[in-house]
Amino acid sequence: MKTVEECAKLLGEAIANDEAVKAYNGAKAAFEADAALQEAIREYNVQRMLLGQEFTKGVDTQDAELIARLQARIDELYKTVTEADAYILYNQAQEGVNALMQKVNSDINFYAFGERPCTHDCSSCSADCASKKS
Repeated sequence: MKTVEECAKLLGEAIANDEAVKAYNGAKAAFEADAALQEAIREYNVQRMLLGQEFTKGVDTQDAELIARLQARIDELYKTVTEADAYILYNQAQEGVNALMQKVNSDINFYAFGERPCTHDCSSCSADCASKKS
């Protein structure tokens, strides 16, 4: 019989070889290699920091025009970042990995404790949980 550590190693290796993880690694590499996108993200973060600094000033010393310019630039950068193909593919790949890990964790919980986490879709289980009573 294998130890928990040995099984964890095998599980980790299997996860690393899963198509969802491979897609994530490729999307992450493309996301990080997109220089224009990374620059837009850096600028977005700086602009948000500057806006935050302006908001921490007293109301009577805040520069409304500066706030408006910063917010407009932040909105523009947000759109640029979130509409970039590399960003979209990276987020989709992350969702795929999250789904895989949720499934793996659910399976581990089931095999270890005989229970699956509540999905709030009562057709998937026979538990008498609160979501059935609503």
